[in-house]
Amino acid sequence: MTNQEFRLKMRDLLPGCSEPAMESWTKYARHLDTEDMIFEADFYDEIYVNLSLIKQYQGEQIARELFDYGEKFTFNSFELRGAAAKLTEGWSLEEISEHAVEFGCDATEEEFQESRAALKAFRDREHGFPEMRMK
Repeated sequence: MTNQEFRLKMRDLLPGCSEPAMESWTKYARHLDTEDMIFEADFYDEIYVNLSLIKQYQGEQIARELFDYGEKFTFNSFELRGAAAKLTEGWSLEEISEHAVEFGCDATEEEFQESRAALKAFRDREHGFPEMRMK
C-alpha cells in the first residue's frame, strides 16, 4: 500500500494512534526501501497485517501500544507478534525493544505462517499481487 493508504488504514485500525509514531513508521519504511531491504509498500502491508492480527488476538490496546511505541523504537514486521506476546506476558516496551535489538523478537513459527497467509489474503484482496516481491 502507499504511504497515504497506510496512514488511513492505521487510523482506522487503531483510532487515535500517535501521529509522531506514524511519522516514525513511515520514515523507517522509506529508510528500509532506500537501503534496498524491502519495498516501502511491502513494509506497510506487513505492518498493517501483523498489527491487525495482534488486535484480533491480544486486543486493540496491545496493538496501539506497539504502534505508538514507534515514537521511540520501530519494530520490524516479523518482530511485532513476538513483541505482542512479551507485552502480554508483562514485559515493558523498553525491555522488549532492548531484547529485540540484542536477541531478536521473532514470532513463533505458527504466528509466522499465519501472518504470511494473512498477508497473502490481504494482497490478493487489496492489490492483486499475492506473492512477496523481493527487493
